[in-house]
Amino acid sequence: MSVLIDTNILLDVALKREPFYQASALAMAKARSVGDTLLCATSVTTLHYFLRQKQGEAGARRFLDQCLNAMTVARVEKATLQAASNSPMADFEDGVIAHAAQACAASLILTRNPKDFVKSPVPAVTPEAYLNQP
Repeated sequence: MSVLIDTNILLDVALKREPFYQASALAMAKARSVGDTLLCATSVTTLHYFLRQKQGEAGARRFLDQCLNAMTVARVEKATLQAASNSPMADFEDGVIAHAAQACAASLILTRNPKDFVKSPVPAVTPEAYLNQP
């Protein structure tokens, strides 16, 4: 099983954002233990932007290096962007993540906002729901 980790989950873990940190960290650990974890290419620059503001350049780079060493990068190509643009999903950024997940045959998307992925070609679940799956 491969799980694409949404940007908000990665930020929860990197910044230890409460009350989300524990469930997000546990869900990421579970995903790593049962299969491949994926990181959307577009999430990398978003993560760097927010982490640099909170942790400085060195802290941002350290977390990104950890992600890049531990996760597979889901590529974003022209076809991914076109699929997102033509998608019935309301938010373009979420559409890119969803279609990047589809392109790399992810089983699901781990996010705190599954309602944003209702029209996604790949199902989305919260950390809590994922942790309750067998």
